[in-house]
Amino acid sequence: MSFETSIDKFVRVLVEADIPVRAEDNREGLKELNAKLPKRISRPFESFLSRYSFPEFDVCGITLFGWNSSWESTKYLEAISAPKNSLAELLLPAGYLQIGRPDTGDFDAICFDLNDGGDQRIVQADHEEILCNCRVKITAELWPSFITIVEKVLSGVDCGLHFEEPLDDDAVS
Repeated sequence: MSFETSIDKFVRVLVEADIPVRAEDNREGLKELNAKLPKRISRPFESFLSRYSFPEFDVCGITLFGWNSSWESTKYLEAISAPKNSLAELLLPAGYLQIGRPDTGDFDAICFDLNDGGDQRIVQADHEEILCNCRVKITAELWPSFITIVEKVLSGVDCGLHFEEPLDDDAVS
């Protein structure tokens, strides 16, 4: 099965789990994202980003950042612009692209290892080491690749799929 077919099946499972993923042509945003990276992201993740928009959601222990056609309003922009005093300021030059955080609410960075010559393993970087000691410390390899997560979800194992509507600030009194 091609990875595009796997991504399409993955999306169907997400939608069945009430995660509002929608088909959308995001190739331009993906092109801009890749242009600012030291190395392109993995082809399966590119396929996911180029063809679908989605909000932040939990999958396999990760709260994955949302993505849409106005990608510049997403957390991926911060991850590639590396603003001063952010995690990205040290992560990106070290070869790590933050794609989310642990689904436990922890502030550590979940990243693609762009230094990895293969499918780009997914690692966890200690946020306190970055903010307090100005160094990137990888504390764990969570997944060998994004397609491994996709395959795990497709296997039918409970992968903690979860989506929560963001609070509407105007509705809070």
